[in-house]
Amino acid sequence: MSLARFALRKVVESALTIFIGITVAFFLFRFLPGDPTAAFLDIRLTPEAKLSLIKTFGLDKPIYEQYFLFLANLIRGNLGLSFAYRGTPVSKIIFGPKLFNTLILMGSGMVLSAIISTFIGLLIGWRRGSIFDRAITSISYMATSAPIFWIGLLILLIFAEYLKLIPVCGTISTEVIGADILTRTLDYMWHLIGPLVVIVIYFLPTYLLYVRNSIVNILGEDFIMVLKAKGLKDRIIVFTHLLRFALITVVTLLAVQSPLLVSGAIITETVFGWNGIGLLLYDSVLKSDYPVIQGVFILTIIVVVIANLLADIACAFLDPRIRLRGGR
Repeated sequence: MSLARFALRKVVESALTIFIGITVAFFLFRFLPGDPTAAFLDIRLTPEAKLSLIKTFGLDKPIYEQYFLFLANLIRGNLGLSFAYRGTPVSKIIFGPKLFNTLILMGSGMVLSAIISTFIGLLIGWRRGSIFDRAITSISYMATSAPIFWIGLLILLIFAEYLKLIPVCGTISTEVIGADILTRTLDYMWHLIGPLVVIVIYFLPTYLLYVRNSIVNILGEDFIMVLKAKGLKDRIIVFTHLLRFALITVVTLLAVQSPLLVSGAIITETVFGWNGIGLLLYDSVLKSDYPVIQGVFILTIIVVVIANLLADIACAFLDPRIRLRGGR
């Protein structure tokens, strides 16, 4: 199967998956327990005013009419109106600074973890059983077992409270809001250090262990012995031939964890007060703001499907055997 045909089939499958996911999201949030109107209806309103608000949000229509109206609005980019933000469009709340902040935090954390883990995983996998391998593997297992909120609080205690090297919380200091762009950028990066370190500590051990294990499993293959018999140096074998297999592992992990690009690390953003989608999702759950939760859910579905689509195409490019087996 050619790469173009493989990619086309994956695009069709992805489109169908997105449609099914969006449909499930619609009905899932309609059948959740509780009264969604309680979040935005004031107890002081008259029954007529309450009924008027319910009609405004379209909650008085039959479920099938709501579904087709939902699809029509979604095609136009209308995700509905927020309950907690008193009628503010959900798209305006999500597609703004909050999404940008989460993409910066999660994207940089995942990419940085992937780069570091790829090279360290290659080295310890190639030198399996060495002291360096055992030490790094043991530290990685300990890091993966540490609660993420505990790591965040520990970093705040040491580097924010004791050493005063990073801010306690927030995304940008209030005193630099009206400053020039360079000052605001530096202040933004200063606030980014704490949560970024937590995200890297969270992802790095997992990525590293997967890369290390994938390399160890490949070392027994015949082509490795052939490469050694040809007299190739270790660095040529590792960074030319084994790197491809490490990249397949990392690309797959990035695709699997792509939901965090949108939803963000909710606990990390809450601990550090990072103004992102994760913190927005946490507040929306507390306030029963179903339209915002549904909007984040739908955006997450789309990002996950697209990320997995790109990962499948990238893996098929790196290893042609994948597309020859139909992607299995």
